[in-house]
Order: sequence, then C-alpha cells, then structure tokens
Amino acid sequence: MKAVMEFETLQNKVTTKLREAIITGNLKPGERLIQDELASLMGVSRMPIREALRDLEREGLVEILPHKGAQVTGITSDDIEELYFLRSKMEAVTVQKSMNFLTNEDRERLQELVEKMDLDIALGDMESFVENNKEFHLLLQSGCKWKKIKVLCKQYIEGYPAHVPSLIPDTTLVSNEEHKAMLKALDEKDPILLGQLVEHHIMRTGNTLTRLLE
Repeated sequence: MKAVMEFETLQNKVTTKLREAIITGNLKPGERLIQDELASLMGVSRMPIREALRDLEREGLVEILPHKGAQVTGITSDDIEELYFLRSKMEAVTVQKSMNFLTNEDRERLQELVEKMDLDIALGDMESFVENNKEFHLLLQSGCKWKKIKVLCKQYIEGYPAHVPSLIPDTTLVSNEEHKAMLKALDEKDPILLGQLVEHHIMRTGNTLTRLLE
C-alpha cells in the first residue's frame, strides 16, 4: 500500500510539472514527448511518465499517436475562453437548480471544505487545495436533478481547470473568499445571487489563466 501511494504521489508530481510546462508554453503544440528523455530529465522511471501522459491525454493537453508516441496538443486563449464561458453558464444554472435540494450534511461538508482550503492556503499545499476545491464545486451542484448538465459540468472541471490553482496560487485566497460568498447566498436562499457569484468566480479564473498564457 505504501509503495502504491508513493507511486501515485510521484506520478502526480510528474503530471503537474508537464501540465504546467504545456500551459505556460515551455512545451509547445506539436512537440514530441519522448518517455526516455522525460524520465532522464526528471530523474524518474518511465512508468510515472507513461501514466502522466495518459492523464494529460484525458485532459486534452497531449495526444498519444499509435507507433509515434505522445505529442503536445496545447491550448490557446480561444480554447480557454470557450471552456470557461460554457462552464460558467452551465455551472451557474446547475447550482441554482441544486440549492434547494442540498441537505444539512451537504452544507456542513461545504463549510468544512472552505475551512480546509483556508488551511491549504496557509500551508501552501496546492495539491490538497485542488482536491478540496474540486469537491466543493461538485458538491454545490449535487442537488441538481438535471443529469446531462451535471455530466457536462463534471467533464469541464476534471480536465486542466481543476489544476489551475496550482498554476496561479496567488489567486487562491480570492477564490476561497468567493466560495464563502457562495455559501452565504446559499444560506440566504438566493438562487440569482448564487448563480451570479459562481459565474463570476469561473470567468475570473479563466481570465487569469488567459493572462498567464500571454
């Protein structure tokens, strides 16, 4: 079990480094990713490299071609604008449809996650922040009865957007204050405000990521 956990931690670190290099443009679209070279450069075996490339393929940042290996797909500012615009609109609707069906236990868990993210920020633990942030957003939507839109929202957050806080950690404090405002709107049973807060929250993140690319 310990060996498995150590491998997963190593793989996550490799994935994070490669993702950051792709998003910031250090690895450019069309560039080939040779496992042996990456393993030597990072001082790891080929296995975590291979698994990292598979993760990045699922995120749409890498393409693995038969008999040719992996190459960078990359993202453009247009890709980011489209994804975050669609996500902001859909997630705003989803949380509005969800709010009246969240339980007291859900509300308590949301509060716990906000407090955990405050601690993550204080400790500089971006990996934990990423996971808690993802759970917060998915839980806030969990009461929605519309299945198709929830599937789409889950797809949009599970790619590289889930890991953006680790790329721009300076924004995490603002992000968690926005989470707290969402909980206040939830307690006040104000679906319009909640939707507006979620939409602004997502678009602000997308705009920040676009500036990072520039």
